[in-house]
Amino acid sequence: MTEPVRLFIATDNAERACMAVLSCALSDCPPFVRIVTDAAAIAAIPEGARCIGQWFAWSDRKPDEAQMAWDDRKARGGIEGVSEAFFQRIDEWNAKRREAEARILAEAVAELSDAPVTSFSDLVNAQAAAHAVESDKVAVLPKQSGVSRWK
Repeated sequence: MTEPVRLFIATDNAERACMAVLSCALSDCPPFVRIVTDAAAIAAIPEGARCIGQWFAWSDRKPDEAQMAWDDRKARGGIEGVSEAFFQRIDEWNAKRREAEARILAEAVAELSDAPVTSFSDLVNAQAAAHAVESDKVAVLPKQSGVSRWK
């Protein structure tokens, strides 16, 4: 069963809007929030829905379809804004999420504290070797057994 949508965010940039409104990355957006960016989705926001518009490239001179849909949807009425109490609940949700993430990270670090540590240069060299592409323009030097090049 999916959680009901409690907030619609109409925007022209989902990633930035999620960070601006919810203080979290889009990948961490809670399931009770729906971020809509295209005109059809904005026009389809249901009656009685709680909504906020968060625009980053708003243009009064040359509005895009999503902007026009947002203006039309607001003009039709039947949608609610966002109260300070709702934002306080979002802040509480963020605090709980951060607390859980900090606990999980602390547990992971504690488990790995006895693990061997790889130096940064070894890690970089290993990554470079893993992604190296063979070249037929570079000749490989043959191995010389027991003969020193330096005398």
